[in-house]
Amino acid sequence: MNGHATLKPSRVKQLLAKARQSRLLVVGDVMLDQFIWGSVSRISPEAPVPVLDFQRESYMPGGASNVARNLSSLQVATEIFGAVGRDHAARQLSALLKEQHVGCAGLVPCPGRHTSIKTRIVAHQQQVVRVDRETRGALDGPLTRKLIAAISTQLSKADAVIVGDYGKGVVTQPLLEELTQLCRRRGVWLSL
Repeated sequence: MNGHATLKPSRVKQLLAKARQSRLLVVGDVMLDQFIWGSVSRISPEAPVPVLDFQRESYMPGGASNVARNLSSLQVATEIFGAVGRDHAARQLSALLKEQHVGCAGLVPCPGRHTSIKTRIVAHQQQVVRVDRETRGALDGPLTRKLIAAISTQLSKADAVIVGDYGKGVVTQPLLEELTQLCRRRGVWLSL
């Protein structure tokens, strides 16, 4: 034996059927992933860098919102909780998540905060560079309490909470402590 457990297809089907009966909350750093696709056939005369001939762009949920999207794609009822800016990226992220049947009532708009956008420039199916536009500061006390309040209203209907920490400031020690207490009191499984 090689020490790796292999699930039989029947067991996978059984687990997925059970998961579809669950309701999960995902809490953490939400992001919008942008991809700019193209090809390179020349170098810029201004600097020794490739010139990307634009072909198309695409967007998808990233970070904790990608976790929620993946769960929803398995037909698991999923809600996302995190901090976003009051900006176009927040509206775009929310629309993408709603298309994937992810509940977005827990996306808390925060004044002065930018919704994280990760822009990847891809040439010939290979990432050339990534540009990050984001706010990394920790949520303050009032915003953390607002997020906890949003989670608390949905916790009684949840089977589990998954935390997705990508170091952008949403998952703070006070948030984790309060979330841990709430989940213990209500008997909800918490994955950190």
